[in-house]
Amino acid sequence: MTSRIILITGSNRGIGNATGLALCKLGHTVIFTARDLQSLNETKIKCLDKNYKASFYELDVGNLDSIQKLKVRLSKKYDKIDTLINNAGILNDRNESICPSGTNKKTMSLEQLNQSVQTNLIGPIMMIQSFSDLLKKSTNGIIVNFSSVLGSLSEMSSGMPSYRITKSALNAVTKICDSELQGIKVNSVHPGWVKTDMGGEEALLTIEESVPGIIWAATLDKDGPSGKFFFNKQEIPW
Repeated sequence: MTSRIILITGSNRGIGNATGLALCKLGHTVIFTARDLQSLNETKIKCLDKNYKASFYELDVGNLDSIQKLKVRLSKKYDKIDTLINNAGILNDRNESICPSGTNKKTMSLEQLNQSVQTNLIGPIMMIQSFSDLLKKSTNGIIVNFSSVLGSLSEMSSGMPSYRITKSALNAVTKICDSELQGIKVNSVHPGWVKTDMGGEEALLTIEESVPGIIWAATLDKDGPSGKFFFNKQEIPW
């Protein structure tokens, strides 16, 4: 496997962190990012202990200035980025609905919707816009957008409306960018319902069970698929 330079948003914990460490173990160079740089200290110690090729940067995907500052810093250190993994995301309306009539749920607030759109949708778009030139310098550029079956129109239902809406819209971003970014593979990936802070203890998958599908999407061969939606290496409906 050819070594890649891989940038992961929101990689201080959960699936993003585990994926980053697993990619380091495979010999890839991983750029870990988080809103709070101190939250990456434990990961930094692990990487130093194992002599992994890794770097650590502050990044708030909901803030364009933060993204642009990261771009400037990475451009000075790396002449390309091989893979961008848009992992950072929030689920802030687990118990809300758009139309609460006849249900026991609360109404989704405009603030919740705006927060979700900023982090889950605008953030990945700004990351793609900012780093597409570095991705184009790779001989095999790849973008992985963390989506969810909760955003699948074929499976769309009630509950968690802002999360569903933004993940569905992110899938549209994947299709658009696949068409526009010639030479760069762009795919959406559903990591599964995973035991994380977001997924909760009732989730069906462990982080370790979810990671291989993400690694596969992040390290596709040059003739690999693009413009698709995957779960555990298998294509799923939009």
